[in-house]
Amino acid sequence: MISELNTQTPSEFDLIKNGVGYSSDRTLAKYFDASRSTIWLWTREGRLPKPVKLSNGSTRWSNKAVQEFTAKAAL
Repeated sequence: MISELNTQTPSEFDLIKNGVGYSSDRTLAKYFDASRSTIWLWTREGRLPKPVKLSNGSTRWSNKAVQEFTAKAAL
């Protein structure tokens, strides 16, 4: 019997907490328990970092920037 290795992939929230990769407004809305429109409002107000446009129809926030930004805001 093959022992089960740690094959569990990190959750979307783990990626944000660890500052790895990029997240959509939908993912950030789940993470912050807010609506997608609130994520965009917070971005316009400077409460979240500006997103990166990866391609047409694909705008994402850097998880590293979100993690650093929220860490500074918690101080």
